[in-house]
Amino acid sequence: MQEGAPTTRINPAVEQGWMTPSERSFADCWEEWLAFGTREVSSVSQYRSIYRCHFSGWFGWKPVSAITAQDIELWEDDQKRRGYAEMGVRGRKVVLKSFLRYCCETGAITAYPGKEIKVSGRKEAAYRAVRPTEVPTTAEVMAIYAAMWPHYKSTVWIQAGCGLRVGEALAFSESHLGRREGWYFVQNQLTTFGANEGANRGVAIKNEPKWSRSGRWVPVPPSVTEVLELHRESWQPWGEEGWFYESAVYSGRHPSRTHYSDRWKQAVDKAGLADRGYTAKSLRHYFVSMALAAGVPLFEVSRWLGHTSTKVTEQVYAHLVEEAAPRITDAFEGALVRSLKAYLRVVS
Repeated sequence: MQEGAPTTRINPAVEQGWMTPSERSFADCWEEWLAFGTREVSSVSQYRSIYRCHFSGWFGWKPVSAITAQDIELWEDDQKRRGYAEMGVRGRKVVLKSFLRYCCETGAITAYPGKEIKVSGRKEAAYRAVRPTEVPTTAEVMAIYAAMWPHYKSTVWIQAGCGLRVGEALAFSESHLGRREGWYFVQNQLTTFGANEGANRGVAIKNEPKWSRSGRWVPVPPSVTEVLELHRESWQPWGEEGWFYESAVYSGRHPSRTHYSDRWKQAVDKAGLADRGYTAKSLRHYFVSMALAAGVPLFEVSRWLGHTSTKVTEQVYAHLVEEAAPRITDAFEGALVRSLKAYLRVVS
């Protein structure tokens, strides 16, 4: 949300005396909260989805002033009974508390019911540690690369060799690769909220990567550089930025996440790894395991991954440190580790 105290926006029914602030429903205040400040289209859509799927049945009809701490606890118990993941419930509770704090600050409610509710969303259990079985071997990464649809082959090593998220990999551009030799500046990511408005109705590029508005530098090992050269031989980067990946249907447009997900699943199945449960994020896990095997400090790995803090990296990956070195069994892995070790320097 926007910093500073919010400016009160009076509901017309309240302003004309038809309704007192205390009578305003959760749903009414929720719409006002969504309109407050400056939000990305994707964020508004996600909040609407959260309301529709998780809050409307419990709170939508109630006067917002009638919601108590006990109501929030009962809602949380119901979420757990319905089998939702603990991390997801925590995230939605953070959103709920943020909304109720706004209601308190704007006078819709006189007391903040979330004060007594503890959210451990940034403590030890907030992020699940990656299991070693979720980290593919180099042979498995190579098998996925070999089976991947030709146009997307290079995305496999952009993620596995540079640690990019899938949305960042699909927004890979020549302009951000040529700024400093051996490095890539991660500033763009693919978003499914494009020109047609609404989730999955178009694609566009957002120039603010996850958790960061300033971007980050990541190393580009020689092995990844070779893969990028192979890509250029078949597909010329397009647009002013020199985008590497284009829609399979529309010329001059970015690919959709759905199309990529379908191609990923096909590649994993073709590689004989369907039972492993690998997702594109597994390639990022592979990158971390290689970086740890190279002796890259966790704080530097955190910087390369674009995590909000080293605590996130520690919670998710620290336990892999002892298991990283034994993973290095062939010449390719050794070369990748030596490359990452060579990038151990601070980049401002």
